[in-house]
Amino acid sequence: MIIKFKFNNIFSITVLLFLSALTMLKQLGTADYFNFITEDAFTFTRWAWQFNEALKEGVIYPRWMPFNFWGYGSPTFILYPPLAFYLVAFFNIFTDSTIQAMNIVKFISLFLGAMGIFFLVREFYSQKVALLTASFYILLPYNIYQIYYAGTFASIISFMWFSPILLFICKYLKSSQHIYVIYAGVCYGGLILTHLINAYMFTFIIAAFVIYMSIVNKNLKDLLIGPFMALTGVIVSAAYILPLVYEKQLVNLKGFITYGGGFSFVNFFIFPGLANLQNYLPPDNFWRANYGTFIFYVFFFGILTSIFFMHSIKSIRINHMPAAYTMHKFFLGTSICSIFFLFGISSFIWEYTPFFKYIQYPIRWLHIIAFAVVFLSSAAFHYYGVIKTGKKSHLFIAVLFLLCFYLDCRYINSASAFAEQELMSDKAVNVAAEHLPIGLDINKIDSSDENTKKIAIIHGKGTAEIVEWWSEKRKFTIKAGEALTLRIRTFNFPGWKAYINETETAIKTEKDTGAMLINIPRGDHIVRLKFEDTPIRHYSKIVSMIAILGIVLIAIKTEFLKRK
Repeated sequence: MIIKFKFNNIFSITVLLFLSALTMLKQLGTADYFNFITEDAFTFTRWAWQFNEALKEGVIYPRWMPFNFWGYGSPTFILYPPLAFYLVAFFNIFTDSTIQAMNIVKFISLFLGAMGIFFLVREFYSQKVALLTASFYILLPYNIYQIYYAGTFASIISFMWFSPILLFICKYLKSSQHIYVIYAGVCYGGLILTHLINAYMFTFIIAAFVIYMSIVNKNLKDLLIGPFMALTGVIVSAAYILPLVYEKQLVNLKGFITYGGGFSFVNFFIFPGLANLQNYLPPDNFWRANYGTFIFYVFFFGILTSIFFMHSIKSIRINHMPAAYTMHKFFLGTSICSIFFLFGISSFIWEYTPFFKYIQYPIRWLHIIAFAVVFLSSAAFHYYGVIKTGKKSHLFIAVLFLLCFYLDCRYINSASAFAEQELMSDKAVNVAAEHLPIGLDINKIDSSDENTKKIAIIHGKGTAEIVEWWSEKRKFTIKAGEALTLRIRTFNFPGWKAYINETETAIKTEKDTGAMLINIPRGDHIVRLKFEDTPIRHYSKIVSMIAILGIVLIAIKTEFLKRK
């Protein structure tokens, strides 16, 4: 029986791998990057390139992107999670192409997301139903639309964490083995390290799921799952999340929303959002250009939610499946609430819930709706694939998959592609306002050619020559006939330290531009700049390393005791 179960799993995994490769074939066979949003295509590919270059230089956790803001750099990976870019760097070893590595990571995340759905559904249904549901996840047009058309890179990758988190919570509720709560926490930490906004949104789903299941099971002790899992996730992701919490006041985080220069959620609700933006956004902006697609998916998911839930009711009447029905009721509520967040009637929640406005675009909730709809589809596959097995039943499944395949082909064939040479031509001049150090005005920063003005003597006489100019280290030789002031085309941000002949010296900040200014005494000197960890960055790394080591040891011990 065990051998058969393992063989069935291997067969199902092989099918999912084949379907994932089939949908990603166009990207796996090219060095082009697929995305409709030009700014995102340039931003994420160049971040990935800079991140990889810093790793090659020996920086274990790159936080400073040296080419952003016309060569002034930015503390991008203090604000942005790093895990997706570590994965890109790993596959870059084998491809020697940043974009090909990014495409491979997208393929793997699609496959792992399907695997997660498969094992989650397998907790409640047969192998056949789980395989059909996971296949539906891969072919779901919304997911292909994200991968080929409108999704941001790290956001797409983060979808793979949704299912494992709920899967391990379900396993704990069945077995009361605490190791599963730890595993759920590790996956939650992975979600935080991949995409913070999606992690924030999914936190509401996790909290609602834990509360809902504790009520259904009439066991209030299960409420402790949430805090314990969240704590595990935070300590696993501490290297990223703790510096962000502590140092967020050092970056222009409000640049992400309206009053800091970014977009406001109020302009992106479904109906009447488009009318409000006729004079606000250019015609090729992603919202105006894709507004019809978003409307389609609101209705598409609404219809599927209703159909699939009705099948869960039919299934429960024929086969007594209370556990599955409990899950379907939860995902029905998840889908309805997420659809509610797409409309202006929910604006009071966006305004008064802490950090909710940083979600920025209500349409991000389509990610959660898509996840809920996929799980709900398992009821239809159970009804038509197990309870009803005639030709009409097979016809329903065939029509559903053919509709998905048709829409997938449309997205794949019409997707915009950017050649690697085009994206990498000037190596990463990114100007996302939220990554700017606080207090600086982007309009006052010199955007001239950084290659000729990396360093300059602005007071006094002497010569300055660059010896090294790496991501987080710089070295200059200075010959000063008199005391002088050296201007360095790098933002003065906490963590940068300057050394003159190995003795630390003060760094001043140029007004308006934020560039570094260093006073150099008369004589010949070697000046070094290093971007070093602040105490919170240093100790948060230690917390993460200890947490990961501890969890590995606990997992090994648990497995050993099981076998013994």
